[in-house]
Amino acid sequence: MNKSFKPSKSSLFLIEILISTLVLSWGTAACVSCFTNAHTIGIKTKELNHAVAIATGYAEVMRGTNGDIDSIINIYPEAIKGDETYFSVFYNEDFEPCDITDAKYIGDVTLTPNGAIQNMHIKIAKLEDNSVIYELNATKYMNTPKG
Repeated sequence: MNKSFKPSKSSLFLIEILISTLVLSWGTAACVSCFTNAHTIGIKTKELNHAVAIATGYAEVMRGTNGDIDSIINIYPEAIKGDETYFSVFYNEDFEPCDITDAKYIGDVTLTPNGAIQNMHIKIAKLEDNSVIYELNATKYMNTPKG
């Protein structure tokens, strides 16, 4: 009785299918991870682009007016004035000005007179975790010293 053991071709095929499925699963996981990271980077890029545009707008308005807080707020009627050196503007998810109930982002602007120089510090941040998206410092030479 000489019986030799012959492996079944169907079991080899099953092992090949299992290995192929495993490789395909790893590839799918890597692709999903790449797409998720790309989506996150896209959202951060959109936020940064809007934040830069908003901050630059504040700086340009300060430079184009006489530089005091009242002349700047005349251009931004949705701004909430804190004192004579501070104001904030709230923005929704599309970076349009809104009230605090619909806000997702905030633009904080602080004016600091320094003799004949008016300094402006602009910070655009997320409201949910108060993380800063963009900060900008701007200055303007004033004809008459203040402060």
